[in-house]
Amino acid sequence: MTKMAGDVDNGFEQLRRAAAVNDLLNQIGLSDGRKTEWWNFSAYHELGDRTPTQAWLAGDHEAVRRLVDKWYADTEATGRRLRSNPEVIGKMRSRIEKLRGAVP
Repeated sequence: MTKMAGDVDNGFEQLRRAAAVNDLLNQIGLSDGRKTEWWNFSAYHELGDRTPTQAWLAGDHEAVRRLVDKWYADTEATGRRLRSNPEVIGKMRSRIEKLRGAVP
């Protein structure tokens, strides 16, 4: 069976999708090492108790993407909530000033 260029099973498309997932993981704040751990060593209920790599290799790309999309949305919502909390902002400013004072 010949695959068309737009076929979602196309190897290039899989790489593009994986890169998009990694980009979201970067935006969430995961380092390269933590991304490797996330892909390979953490199983998630949402993925049928599989790691993201296991789900991805089984062709369950959308489930992996939904998991990351939800994580990203939750991270953004938490950031918005914390930025609008004057107590949190005050603590952060205090820590920044302490750090600035500690630098010779």
